[in-house]
Amino acid sequence: MLGVLCASIGSIQVTEAIKVLTGTGDPLVGRLMIYDALEMTYRQVKVRKDPDCAVCGPNPTVTELIDYEAFCGVVSEEAQEAAAGSTITPKQLKEWIDDGESIDIIDVREPNEYEIVSIPGARLIPKNDFLMGGALQDLPQDKKIVLHCKTGVRSAEVLAVLKSAGFSDAVHVGGGVIGWVNQIEPEKPVY
Repeated sequence: MLGVLCASIGSIQVTEAIKVLTGTGDPLVGRLMIYDALEMTYRQVKVRKDPDCAVCGPNPTVTELIDYEAFCGVVSEEAQEAAAGSTITPKQLKEWIDDGESIDIIDVREPNEYEIVSIPGARLIPKNDFLMGGALQDLPQDKKIVLHCKTGVRSAEVLAVLKSAGFSDAVHVGGGVIGWVNQIEPEKPVY
């Protein structure tokens, strides 16, 4: 049924876009349409403009798009300090794996990301489990902890948590799984 809903709502959205672009008809500007697929009914609700809107209000505070890369790639000072001297490359990790080093590779991404692509031998413990403190008890004391995420930002944050918990020899993979794919297994997918 989900496919049918997507097609129904998508068709309405395209129609609304055409009305706005061509200046014809009565587009749903200022109105919200509610579609009940089980009852096959449509309702409309008038939506008033928020006078305090940060984008379209009389005194907007948001006047331009954010720098997405800078915003999403920001690493805290604690993470920068933890990563200094404790960052390895994907090639170094591959050497450790090939040499049979005693390491525990931990992927701190979310389960859906782990399903797309992972580093061989890595086990999943999402970042939030570390931030809440629950994951620390599951870490081995006799192996070097190697953290990774997609690009190295989240793993650096988790590295800071581990360092403050006494795991002084923990490291993280700079470039994360994307670096791993680019340098070691280019046949694997990226996202």
